[in-house]
Amino acid sequence: MKHTVPLPRIGMRVIKTAVSVMLSYALFVPFGLLYREELGGVLGQMGPLYACIACIICTQSTLGQTFQQGISRLIGVMVGGALGTATLLMGPLLDDPWVKLPVLGVVCVAGVWLCLLIKRPTACGMACILPCVILITGVTGVTRYYYAAARMIETIVGLLIALGVNAALPDHRPESERGETDMKVEVKNTTRKLCVIGDPVGHSKSPLIQNTMIKAMGLDYVYLCQPVPRGSCKEWLECAKFAGYAGFNATMPHKEELVPLMDVLDGDAKLIGAVNTVCIREGKAYGYNTDGAGFLRALADDGIDPSGKHVLILGAGGAAKAVCLKLVEAGAVVVVCNRSLDKAEALCAHAPERMRPAGFDRDTLYREGACCDVLVNCTSLGMEGAGGQFEDFSFLDGLKPGVPVVDLIYAPAETELLRQARHRGHPTSNGMGLLVHQAVLALEHFTGTALDAGEMKQVLSEVI
Repeated sequence: MKHTVPLPRIGMRVIKTAVSVMLSYALFVPFGLLYREELGGVLGQMGPLYACIACIICTQSTLGQTFQQGISRLIGVMVGGALGTATLLMGPLLDDPWVKLPVLGVVCVAGVWLCLLIKRPTACGMACILPCVILITGVTGVTRYYYAAARMIETIVGLLIALGVNAALPDHRPESERGETDMKVEVKNTTRKLCVIGDPVGHSKSPLIQNTMIKAMGLDYVYLCQPVPRGSCKEWLECAKFAGYAGFNATMPHKEELVPLMDVLDGDAKLIGAVNTVCIREGKAYGYNTDGAGFLRALADDGIDPSGKHVLILGAGGAAKAVCLKLVEAGAVVVVCNRSLDKAEALCAHAPERMRPAGFDRDTLYREGACCDVLVNCTSLGMEGAGGQFEDFSFLDGLKPGVPVVDLIYAPAETELLRQARHRGHPTSNGMGLLVHQAVLALEHFTGTALDAGEMKQVLSEVI
C-alpha cells in the first residue's frame, strides 16, 4: 500500500510574509540604498535587510495583526533603539566580548521591563532584538551611531509595511478564529467547566477574558458561553449541577432571577439584590456579586477615591444599583438621575441618607453636574448596537474642571459621552476596568485561587 505525504498548504500568513518582504526590498532599490558606504552617514549604512526581518517577525508572529499590536512593536523599536544607542556611549569598552556579554543581558532585561512597565508586552521582542542588532557588530567609532540609526529606520519601515499588508490583504479565517490572540484551550477529562449565561449572550467577552486568565494561571478549567432564555434560570441551575459545572457568570436578564435560587448569598449579593457569579460546590449554589467591588477597584486604578465625593449617576438599572450601593458603602454621596423618576426614587430608598433622586432633563443634568466630583454613566446610551444616544451633551459644560467622567460601557472603547468629555478636558475611563476586575473576582470565587489583578490586566491588555 502506497502512503503519500500531504503537501503543506500555502496559507495567507505565508502570502502576507512574502508580499511584505518583496515590498520591503523594492522600497530601498530605487533610491540606491543597498549598504553603499560611499554615500556616507546614515544613508551609507541603509538597506532593506532589517526591514525584511521586521516584516517576517511581524507577519509570522500573528496573522491578524491589529493596529494596537503594530503600535506596540513600534514602541518596542523606540525602546530598544534608545537602549542600544545609549549603550554605544561605552565606546571602545564594547570591543571586549566579556564586557559586551553582560551588557547584552542588561539591555534585554531593561527593554522587557520598560515595555511591561508601560503595559505593552507585544513590544518586548523588538525592545530586545534591536539593541542586540546594534551592539553585536564590528562597526566602530562614530559610524556606530549611523549604523544604529539605520537599523532603527529599516525596522520601522518593515513594521509599517507589515501593518499595511495585513490591512490590505484579506483574512480568510472564519470569524470565530480571528482575534488578537489564538485562543486554544486544552480540555482533559479532569477539566472543570465554567460559563456565562444570558439572553442574548453571544456578544460577551467573558469567555475570551476568563480563558486567557485560566491559561495564564495554568488552571484546569474551561470557560464557555451558554444562551439561557429569560425565565429559565431554575432549569439551567439544575442542568449545571447535573452536568458538573464548577460555576457560571450571569449577565442580563438573569441577575435578579438567580437570587432566590441560591443556597447561600454573599454580602454584596444581598446588598445589591442581584447575582452575577454562581459557584456550585457539593450540590449547593453560592451566589456572589462582583460588579460593585469590581467598579471600586477600577476607580482605584484611575486614582479616584469615592470617600467624601459627590457622585452623579446616570441611570437607575441593575448596573446603577450595584455601583450606587458600593459607592455609598465607600463613603460617597450619590445623586441618581433617571428618565423615570420613580425608579430613581426606589433605588435611592436603599440609602436615603446618602442618596437622592433627580430627573434626566437637560437643566437637571446641568445643575446636578455642576455640583458633582465624579460623573458615572450607568445607562446603555452610546452602547454599540443599543441604538440610543444622549440628546445633547451640554450638561458636560457645567462640570467643574478636572471632574472624571466614567462610562460603564466598554464597546465602543470610547463612547460619544467620553469623547465629548475628553474634548472638554476631563479625564475619562470606560467600562473595561470594571469588566476585568469583576472577572478576576469571579475567577477567584470559582477556583479558590488568589489572582494578582495587576498581572491579569497586563495579560489581558493584548486581547481586549
